Amino acid sequence: MMMTKLTINVNGYIEGFYGRLLKWSERHILLKKLSSCNFNTYFYCPKEDLKHRLKWREAYTNKWLLAFKNFCETAKTHKVNIIIGISPGLDFNFKENSPDFNTLVKKAKILKSKGATSIVLMFDDIEPYAINGNVSEGLLHAKLANYLSKKLNEEILVVPRVYCDELIVNGSSYLDDFNKNLNKDITIFYCGKKIISDTNKKRELNTIRKTSSNKIIFWDNLYANDYCPKKIFLGPYFGRSNFNNTMVNLTGLIKTDLFILDLIKLTFEHENIEAGWINVLQKYNIPKQFNIICNYFFPINSKQKNKIRLNSYQQETEALDFLLWKWKIPLSREWYQYMLILKQDLQLLNENLKDNRIEKIFPAPLKEALFKLKWRNK
Repeated sequence: MMMTKLTINVNGYIEGFYGRLLKWSERHILLKKLSSCNFNTYFYCPKEDLKHRLKWREAYTNKWLLAFKNFCETAKTHKVNIIIGISPGLDFNFKENSPDFNTLVKKAKILKSKGATSIVLMFDDIEPYAINGNVSEGLLHAKLANYLSKKLNEEILVVPRVYCDELIVNGSSYLDDFNKNLNKDITIFYCGKKIISDTNKKRELNTIRKTSSNKIIFWDNLYANDYCPKKIFLGPYFGRSNFNNTMVNLTGLIKTDLFILDLIKLTFEHENIEAGWINVLQKYNIPKQFNIICNYFFPINSKQKNKIRLNSYQQETEALDFLLWKWKIPLSREWYQYMLILKQDLQLLNENLKDNRIEKIFPAPLKEALFKLKWRNK
């Protein structure tokens, strides 16, 4: 059943990361995976799409719109809904009679005409809007969402500027003003207590629920790594009680994202989360050597796991050497840089990284700091 009024349980994939932009062919592959996992929504909002965010006023080309239309039509065959974001908050002009209002509505209508199920108005990752007088920023954002919904004559979704508890500044009324003025049929994306929350259980939404009765979709950044490009998270889907009204923002590495979507699916098919994870490793033919170093790739909320070193430095190094040099499949190529960085980090920790290697692999400021470490004078 296609989502028309957001009355169903929404779950799926967010293309919402920095630093990577998927190809249309990769997006079509993800549609198939979402369908096979019984997930129902693809959220298009990549930060690297200039016309989504930085140059949001510019119209998409006919070529792009044709590709998007084809994408939406393919999604329907897979029973997957396409929701698409417009992110005007960097420089939207809220002054009366500003042409930005009509530009926003026109763009939304064009995207809807090409097959988008719903529009998402996004205010994430922007600086607080400089308000003249007593006008509330939260009120402005809520009113713009209400305006867009009215002009489209349908429900939309919105990401507020304060999209998790840790972004709430003492003395700020943004979230209260936003929630009190937002139409009740507009769905809100929220990350919970933190940008990368420990769980998606109901308690994560306690703060926003104090002032909002709107439907909330949990934006889950557990596996996102655009904020830490030297790391990648591949372990079990810890801390999640279900996948209801939850969407995951992943990596933009296509093979890895397919792996994670399967991982999430199997998490809720097994009572034992780690058993489901092991099944995914087997499905993707990941060598047993990965088990020796896997804790280093567990999500950041798996506190009981990633603090324990289960194997010796020699065992870890040998496992990494096998994975780096003898494991050759498309997935291994996506993981290569992260495993190599891990090996170098372990060599540093064990005082086993040679001077000429440090010279080669580290940028000047860090290299100079490393050469000054006390252990080099032992």
